[in-house]
Amino acid sequence: MVIKIPQYVKEILAILNNYGEAYIVGGCVRDSLLNLTPNDWDITTDRTPEEIKEIFKDYKIINKNGEKHGTITIFFKKRQIEITTYREDKNYLDGRHPSEVTFTRTLKNDLARRDFTINAMAYNEKIGLVDLFGGITDLKNKLIKTVGDPYKRFSEDYLRIIRGLRFVSKLGFNMEEYTLKASLDLAPEILKYISGERIREELKGILLGYNAFNTLINYKDIIANFIPELKPCFDFNQNNPYHAHDVYSHICYVVSYTKPNFISRLAALLHDIGKPQAYSEEIKDGRIRGHFYNHADISLSISKIIANRLKLSNEEKSKLYYLVKEHDCLIDANKRLIKRLIIRTPNESKDLLFQLLDLKQADQRDHLNVKPLKIKEIVEIINEIYEDNEVLKISDLKINGNDLIKLGYQGKEIGQNLKKLFTAVLNEEVVNDYDELVNYLRS
Repeated sequence: MVIKIPQYVKEILAILNNYGEAYIVGGCVRDSLLNLTPNDWDITTDRTPEEIKEIFKDYKIINKNGEKHGTITIFFKKRQIEITTYREDKNYLDGRHPSEVTFTRTLKNDLARRDFTINAMAYNEKIGLVDLFGGITDLKNKLIKTVGDPYKRFSEDYLRIIRGLRFVSKLGFNMEEYTLKASLDLAPEILKYISGERIREELKGILLGYNAFNTLINYKDIIANFIPELKPCFDFNQNNPYHAHDVYSHICYVVSYTKPNFISRLAALLHDIGKPQAYSEEIKDGRIRGHFYNHADISLSISKIIANRLKLSNEEKSKLYYLVKEHDCLIDANKRLIKRLIIRTPNESKDLLFQLLDLKQADQRDHLNVKPLKIKEIVEIINEIYEDNEVLKISDLKINGNDLIKLGYQGKEIGQNLKKLFTAVLNEEVVNDYDELVNYLRS
């Protein structure tokens, strides 16, 4: 079994193998065996950090932050690459980090500490593939399986449970039966031990994976442990002629139909999360019909709780809240309607507006008996509005507060009249021209 290694990585391996032994390891081996392009080429070696620095003393050391964990990052032929000493992790005391990291001269010890068998393989051209824990077999069988006892592995670091789901989503694999059982049993500990930032990054991988739909559907009982607000949506019958699926299944379809952008897919995951709270029903023609009045506002409130837990940036929150709140807004090929939507869009962002259109299309794909959005016409109107620099805020008016003062207006009436003119321009009652605006005020 041969892996095609980039030339610069080969050269580093050759240098290290002159002093001891070295391999590429982890994700780059896994992805290469799957005919995927690795994001990074990580190297592991029996040389200590001090020895690595001495071996590469003629090269720039990029940062030394990882040195206490055995990682030296060098700048080699215009590229950064991490070289890590074989290591063993001592007892985990906080459900996330080892109490101590010690270096070892044995590759087996290093591979034995890794999370999943498919990530515990090493390779160099001299020895070939080193697979001590059945990683190749699990790749062939498309299984996510821990190295050793999954209860021990997950108790060491509960984040590994969510990482397992990320690989399920990214690779289209399934969790091995015993690994799944341990995940389900230990998942209630995730929020106790794992920071929101770390959960966010793994959730991003889950939502952006090509197998996101099956992951969300098949592993929902794990996901409910780090986004517990989703649980009321499970199997919640919508009793509505516009929906064929329960609330959570609908959510999963919408996620899969949305373009792979993290905030867009997170908005898809949360857009209907408030429906169980909003539910009401009536009897119509002898049948129960469910309604979800104000569900977007309730979903927005719940989204704020989740966004804070995940430590989203202020910019990410602004976009997420807009998408969730407006996902159910009325939109058509109507300039006046579209301009009002643009005004509600943070920073009048065209890109964010197109994200909303994408979310609404995705949402609509899992609806029944609805007229399709006139996307082409809507996009043409949006582009026209931006190209013509049409009025989207009061400051775009061809008249301002100083002008009104000169016309004799005072105090509160200045702001009131600017708002009046802004509304009139939006309603196409008057054109945005100074003289026309003055005449409108005086009429």
